[in-house]
Amino acid sequence: MAREYYMMIELREHAEPITQDELDSILEKHYEFINSGGAGGRWETFVTEPDLKKGLILGVYVGAKGSNGEQLKLSHKNLEKVNLENIFLQYGDLVGVLCRKQSLKDSSLEGSLLTDSDFSGSNFENANLTNADFSRSRMVHCNFKNANLTGTDLEDVDLTGSDLRGAMIDGTSFKNTIMKDILKD
Repeated sequence: MAREYYMMIELREHAEPITQDELDSILEKHYEFINSGGAGGRWETFVTEPDLKKGLILGVYVGAKGSNGEQLKLSHKNLEKVNLENIFLQYGDLVGVLCRKQSLKDSSLEGSLLTDSDFSGSNFENANLTNADFSRSRMVHCNFKNANLTGTDLEDVDLTGSDLRGAMIDGTSFKNTIMKDILKD
């Protein structure tokens, strides 16, 4: 079993779903942030307490800074009732999100921080996940067909039953990743 922080699980499992209108408003500000120089930074993560029962994960974005808008901050949100297909969430904070059985087909999560999240049963077909960090996330039975996972961090991720056929995996970290019954080329 992959290593997970108990408090992160609690936060995501009890999150209220956001509405499509809320997401659209957040995305409008995020696009301004990205288009005004906010793309291209990197995430540093911090653990408040190393104990798996008490620790919380926090992300700090360093490097690029947008001069307008606001960076995407959806940490600890429930994204199960919004449309995420063909959406651009690059360089966003999505730590600890609940996003099971969602279609993120043709979406971009490039450079985003998605640690300690639950994406079980989600579809990432043709998605751009370049340099995204999914550490300690639950991603069982996900579809990654033809997804770009170049430089993606999948450390301590459970990929049981996932489909990686056609996925680009150059530089992807699979350290301690559970890869039982996966489909691959």
